[in-house]
Amino acid sequence: MRMRLLALATALAVAAPLPAARAGDATGATAPYEDLIEVLATLTWHLRDDAYRFQPPKDPTGHDVFKLALTRLESWEKRFPGRMRDVTAFGRAQALEHLGEYQSAADAYGQVASVRDSPLAAKASEGAGRTRDFAAAAALPEGDDGIEEQLTALRRKLDAWGALVEKYKDTPAGSRALVEEERLERATTRLVVEHRRDLERGDETAEKALRFLIEKHADSKNLPAHILRLGDLYADQAREYVAAHERPLAFKEDEFLSRADRALDTYHKVATWDGAREKPEGQARFAAMEAWKGTTLARYR
Repeated sequence: MRMRLLALATALAVAAPLPAARAGDATGATAPYEDLIEVLATLTWHLRDDAYRFQPPKDPTGHDVFKLALTRLESWEKRFPGRMRDVTAFGRAQALEHLGEYQSAADAYGQVASVRDSPLAAKASEGAGRTRDFAAAAALPEGDDGIEEQLTALRRKLDAWGALVEKYKDTPAGSRALVEEERLERATTRLVVEHRRDLERGDETAEKALRFLIEKHADSKNLPAHILRLGDLYADQAREYVAAHERPLAFKEDEFLSRADRALDTYHKVATWDGAREKPEGQARFAAMEAWKGTTLARYR
């Protein structure tokens, strides 16, 4: 049984579960399990998922697979204290790594690596080195006083994650590095958009930053959300035009339409994107923008 558990925990194979005793009176997704294979099976199945292109996996109850694995492992350890500690610690490290808790994952891998007679020690040592790399990059600061200082800090951290994207590009960890890089580039873009009025040619810079994000991360699961942010920028520019040209003779319909229609066209891409989680949000923004456009034109005609 132990070797079957070890094989499962290292994701080398999924063994058939042994007959399990009753798990007591606990019910629900987080009820304790008598069979450790049953605890680790779903976790093992998703260890090689592409976190960059696909949403986090859910189990049939709707719970995040990796968060649920942590809860189930904790329940199993409480029910059977002292049993299979290297296996449960290794499973916990894997779940923590996929949840982005890199330092905690490194600590858990390190615990297993220190158990000399554990068949998981070598694999855990490899995991500890990888998660220490990720933890070092994650620990770099992201913010400071002033936009220039914040952009400098974000650039430094982006460089660190970019190096990890390259280092782990041919492994499952590469997708997690891409997730972190994308998150930082999204934060950088948000900072530029928020401070565009303080920047020289701020509108142009903000648009370029958003288009760069869309083009670079065209394969990301977050692509529809990035497109919505571009639509938001265009919508803000249309509203700013109206606010700056309130007098009837100052308002130019063609100028207004070019801005409003640009926002509508961008929202429309997401509003008609079958399968995108953001589709309802795109539809709502498109409808709201279209209604505001009609109201505005009626006021000035």
